[in-house]
Amino acid sequence: MSVEVNIRLRSIEQHIRRVHGADRKPTPNERFIIRSYVADVLEYIQSRWPVDTGTSRDRWMYRLSFNVGELFVRIENPMYYAEYVHYAGGTPEDPLWSRLVPEAFQAYAAAMNQAVAREIDKTERALIAKQRRAQQPLTTADTLMDLIRNPDQVDFFEGLFNG
Repeated sequence: MSVEVNIRLRSIEQHIRRVHGADRKPTPNERFIIRSYVADVLEYIQSRWPVDTGTSRDRWMYRLSFNVGELFVRIENPMYYAEYVHYAGGTPEDPLWSRLVPEAFQAYAAAMNQAVAREIDKTERALIAKQRRAQQPLTTADTLMDLIRNPDQVDFFEGLFNG
């Protein structure tokens, strides 16, 4: 049987809800931070996984699920015998994954939550600034400066086609 462990990122969900005022999906930058920490979690697991042939160690993977209001990490190992792997002297009734996966996640959870919270705060400050700018009438100079600062966010045709 394979190993599948779902970990809900409640702290990140709650921080988004508290700062944004509602649920939302993480931005690409926030997702990048989560991915980098989950990759560290996987490396932690793999570095402590016993190796005979290396097959089950190399099969560890993760999947991220970013739904509005529900953020999950699924850590899994599809090898049919992964759930029975144990250290020498242990027994299959005391599988290694049941201790190692939570231990690995806890090793990085606080740092990940802090890093993602900082990025969420940064995103929200940018959204507030953008909303304030949207409430003020724009001049040609403002549009030109926005183009210079961030060319991907300027709508060149805004005035031509009524928004």
